[in-house]
Amino acid sequence: MIAAAKLPRELLPWNAGKKINAAEVQGDAFLFDVCMAGLHLAGGAGEGLGGYTIMDDSDAEIRKHLNAVRHARGRVLKTGLGFGVFVRMCLEKPEVEHLDVVEIDADIIEHFGAEFSGNPRVTIHHADAFEFDPAGRRWHLGWHDIYCEGNDGLADLHARLILKFAPFCDLQGAWNFPRWAKRYPGII
Repeated sequence: MIAAAKLPRELLPWNAGKKINAAEVQGDAFLFDVCMAGLHLAGGAGEGLGGYTIMDDSDAEIRKHLNAVRHARGRVLKTGLGFGVFVRMCLEKPEVEHLDVVEIDADIIEHFGAEFSGNPRVTIHHADAFEFDPAGRRWHLGWHDIYCEGNDGLADLHARLILKFAPFCDLQGAWNFPRWAKRYPGII
């Protein structure tokens, strides 16, 4: 499952505007490929490489999705495409009928969503997850893995998504969501 989740290396290097592979870009993003693929935001002016990683396909990162993948079946909602790690893992499971992926960043969709464009089991919606209209849809699982500046308040944003989609999902969870939250019904 972990091998299936890895970002296809033919997608590297990624060059979309100021986003480039293996180079520092102050205040913007770049991909690097050392032992994994990662999207890293560099710090502001004078901060060098500071900043933080917002996406990667390291084994440790992939493991954070395994419990959700274990619960995935039927129709699945995924907020945030990222590198497509979660989508790839779900597609390995025949019991996953369809994935609806909501991604706000057109560059991410264009580059990392392209491999899923011909797959009838995947629909990528270019939208803000907070504005996406779930009316008329039902999912067995909703899995939330979005990005916010500095990741400050990420748990709060994921909680807002869980509340928004609660009437439409049997189960939900979020990347790096607090363990204590899992004691509530419907949270994995």
